[in-house]
Amino acid sequence: MSDARELLRGFVDTHVHAGPALLPREFDSWELAQEALENDFAAVVIKDHHLPSVGLARIIQDHLPAGRVQVLGSLSLNNAVGGLNPKAVEAAIGFGARIIWLPTIAARNHQAKHEAAGFPQPARPPKVPEEPIDCLEPDGRLNPRVEAVLAVLADHPQVALATGHLSAAEVDAVVRRAFELGLRRLVVTHPLFLVEASLAQLKAWAGLGAYVEFTAINSVPKSKVYALSPARIAEAFEAVGPERIILSSDAGLKDNGRPLGNMAVFLELLFKEGVAEEDLRRSVTANPADLLGL
Repeated sequence: MSDARELLRGFVDTHVHAGPALLPREFDSWELAQEALENDFAAVVIKDHHLPSVGLARIIQDHLPAGRVQVLGSLSLNNAVGGLNPKAVEAAIGFGARIIWLPTIAARNHQAKHEAAGFPQPARPPKVPEEPIDCLEPDGRLNPRVEAVLAVLADHPQVALATGHLSAAEVDAVVRRAFELGLRRLVVTHPLFLVEASLAQLKAWAGLGAYVEFTAINSVPKSKVYALSPARIAEAFEAVGPERIILSSDAGLKDNGRPLGNMAVFLELLFKEGVAEEDLRRSVTANPADLLGL
């Protein structure tokens, strides 16, 4: 394989955590933008579990050289923004959000698994608890507030929906309903990690038109949250097909590496497992660019 860092020229990182944040971070958002500039990334999406990153992203973008990297904002629908709050979604989109994440740290599935998964905790424990959010009703129907969020997104086809840290059953219901409503930019986050979906489920979601995302932070052996061997990701490439896979860094955890270094290792490991160089290149450039409409 050619130099993995060369494969990352034009990288579109759809999933990066940068400070300021309530969780300890390795770098701030300005430092992230500088790394992206210096290494010819095409775009980065700043993700935060508590507050929208859209205002921060817009300010940074305004002070970067024109025509280079795009720094994009997003919104995670956890309790700090009112949970499944369609008004927060509409406002974030108005500020330029390119990804709306369904609940992450507030998802009931996340709360059931976060300790075993090694998920980082806030430097100062909160006094107000993160109330668990369910995207399904007891009878299996979608939560009406999820329906309201999807309705807003249906009016904004340029914005992507990410499934967050939901369970496999919740993801399945969301993906199917989203495509019924005409949404076409959708990515399933952590499908083999927190979601714990089967390869058959991944293949079905991809068949509907969703992307499935795998992150370096879970498959680089030195990572604090290593959970998936590169062999399992290579197996997913075979089952799903490279045209529906996105690879992102999910970098930002304190003392756990940076986007470029972690991604270079990730690509090298996947190449050794038999994933073709052109498929790796597609999964870090063309596919995420398509998701974001770049």
